[in-house]
Amino acid sequence: MVATEHNSSDGVIRFVIRPNRAMPWRDLLRFYLGMVFVSFSIAIGFAWYGAWMVLPFAGLEMLVLGVALYVVARRSTRYQVITIYNDRLEFADCGSRGVKSQTLKRAWIQVVLEPAAINGHMSRLVLRSHGKETEVAEYLTEIERTNLAHDLRHAVSQTG
Repeated sequence: MVATEHNSSDGVIRFVIRPNRAMPWRDLLRFYLGMVFVSFSIAIGFAWYGAWMVLPFAGLEMLVLGVALYVVARRSTRYQVITIYNDRLEFADCGSRGVKSQTLKRAWIQVVLEPAAINGHMSRLVLRSHGKETEVAEYLTEIERTNLAHDLRHAVSQTG
């Protein structure tokens, strides 16, 4: 998901890029607790009739589900901010491991949408300047990435 902010008074354009999240953390936790309740209810029913080996497997299954949901929720907190000023572009990649930022001169920036090397894979959106490149928006859909590339090209090419 891409949110665009344009400040007309000073000409600053900001793109905030976030991955699409299916559920907020609180709803994800409710889903997980519901799954634990259903799974253990069934496992206890089987254990009652003598199939007690179902309980450890139900516990293992819920542990794996909990870890997977946690990893997905943790990765979905990542976001990127591209701020375009009159003379420069600032890129910040914000995630659970901190903020990585980069400043590029606006006059030298190339916005490149590289097609997928293998059919069926995703394209890459890259900001290039002075022989260095930074990939942005790798978690967006193909249509969102194409639209962002168009908007970035337009914003970078505008005179400040």
